Amino acid sequence: MASLQIPDHLEEQLDIAAACAGRSKEELAVEILEAHFEDESLPLSAFTEEQLARLKNSIDQLNRGEFVTSEEVDRKFEAWFAKQAAR
Repeated sequence: MASLQIPDHLEEQLDIAAACAGRSKEELAVEILEAHFEDESLPLSAFTEEQLARLKNSIDQLNRGEFVTSEEVDRKFEAWFAKQAAR
């Protein structure tokens, strides 16, 4: 199993897409990667060694449960906005 680091902007998109699809981020990421590798127009060399290492690290993090759900993020933002409004 691999792990990868996903840039914040892509992880946000992955969170949203996974929530909309009712699937885990890992399931969606695997599906995206499978589709990428099935596309014969994209050579494997399209990924750098660094990108492959980051991808592996991120998947390992997901497998360890090191992520925050979109619901948790929403709750934190709601609490923060409520605190700001109370000032």
